[in-house]
Amino acid sequence: MTGTTRASLIVLNYEGERVLEDCVRSLLADMSDEDELIVVDNASTDGSGVRVAQAYPRVKLVALPENTYIFGLNEGLKVATGKYVAFLNNDMTVDRGFIDGCLDGFTSPEIFAVCPRILELGGAEQGSRTSGKWRGGLIFYTALPHSPEPTDCFFAVGGQSFFDHEKLQEIGSIDPLLRPMYHEDIELSYRAWKRGWVIRYAPDSVVRHVGGHSSRKVFTPTQLRSFVRQNEYLTVWKNVTDTRLLVEHFAALPFRLLVAALKRDMGTLRGFGRAVSRLPELRHARTEARKHMRLTDAAVLARVGAIR
Repeated sequence: MTGTTRASLIVLNYEGERVLEDCVRSLLADMSDEDELIVVDNASTDGSGVRVAQAYPRVKLVALPENTYIFGLNEGLKVATGKYVAFLNNDMTVDRGFIDGCLDGFTSPEIFAVCPRILELGGAEQGSRTSGKWRGGLIFYTALPHSPEPTDCFFAVGGQSFFDHEKLQEIGSIDPLLRPMYHEDIELSYRAWKRGWVIRYAPDSVVRHVGGHSSRKVFTPTQLRSFVRQNEYLTVWKNVTDTRLLVEHFAALPFRLLVAALKRDMGTLRGFGRAVSRLPELRHARTEARKHMRLTDAAVLARVGAIR
């Protein structure tokens, strides 16, 4: 990082012809001269990334030779120079004050990320303020009502949140172990909580988000479900070190898989199989994650479970 850039806004794009320009225009209208805008194009065939970069000189284009899905954001991170970085989807627009509202949330050295208020296009809440819990051997979240005051937040929603650049580099960004997508924001946030850092909710920073614009172009609903299940397992296997919780997790697995088999829930079964296939990668990822752990699972779950 050069230290001269306030915030790097990294927008991930795939086949965004209908949405990318609206996203970029809303961000440019909210940016200061100290901010930069990076568009990472995941090998789009519609030319959307190139056209936006040509039309708006402030856009820095990172063109990837293949679609790396959500992990293309890591390529944008490599060229980002800001003290703070935002991971953003192409199917969103922001209200004025979005950037300042999030950056104002970094009020202490322990804050790792700030999550804005995310609304659907019709104005309904998308549930970006969350608490976390351990249930049935897995880590889940609960969407909480909007709060007009800043609060802690369990996880920084992927595609709309800001991160402290140095902290992100210290513990590692979104982990390709969880490819191609989903749950990676929860896994990253859980790592940050175990490091002893905090995630905050910025109520006055507003995003309007379509959701699923790119993923639905590529994957079936069963495939998308399998990715969630895969990464629920991998998040626990990588990050949980409490013996009691691990015993509970593995004791619950046979029943969970039996129920999935009886219901012909192929998403859950395929997700588990894919998670098991990544055990060699997982060993290295778990070793690296343990280097940064400062808090126990019990301490983290007590704190994120108390968010109201």
